[in-house]
Amino acid sequence: MAMSPEAFQEVETTTCLLSGVSSIASKISRAFLSVLFFIRFGILLVGCKSIWQDEENDFICNSSRLLCLPSCFDEFSPISSFNLFALQMVALLTHSLCVACFSRPAFQAREGWLQVQLRRKKVQFNLHVFGLISRMLIEFLFILTYYKVTEGFVHRRTIHCHSTLCEKSVICTDVNSTVKNIFSLCLCAASATSAMICLWELIASLPFVQHINSSSTIQTPCKKQHF
Repeated sequence: MAMSPEAFQEVETTTCLLSGVSSIASKISRAFLSVLFFIRFGILLVGCKSIWQDEENDFICNSSRLLCLPSCFDEFSPISSFNLFALQMVALLTHSLCVACFSRPAFQAREGWLQVQLRRKKVQFNLHVFGLISRMLIEFLFILTYYKVTEGFVHRRTIHCHSTLCEKSVICTDVNSTVKNIFSLCLCAASATSAMICLWELIASLPFVQHINSSSTIQTPCKKQHF
């Protein structure tokens, strides 16, 4: 039984939203990216209900001063890993919405000049390449940010607090540091895998883009010069 154009359009839009790439990408890449999306969302959902629910209570310092603990916690974790990766998911979903908007199928009922231009193969492939590059930039940007915040991908379990609101020698310990590192490294691995898939798709798409650009250049009639 053949799929109706409306149903096909909904499937393509859903696939673009989950994978973050256009329908030009291979089915295997879109499937892997969709699975990675669910894995990352599941890790954030489980971590929100368990290890990241109340991080400050899991942070213990040998100080009796009231403001020492919050200041040491800010020094230890200027930004929570959960907030960072949740922001990454928001950025990726925004990127996926943009990809889905510019990857509409060719059988749309109402079409304007912009839609006609976007359906051309040259523009579609160029948008596909731009989407892959921007997706990789988002992935690597957040991995680099996490690396800078944690100073090496792994949160330290024990630190010496240097806050002026504490005593001279204050030692603080994060009770759930091991579990946090495991969850965070899984999210970083998912981001790196997603970026590698996009890089593979980009390398595979470049010959097609060059072929389409050269074909459109050959087919464009040259204007006669009048002397």
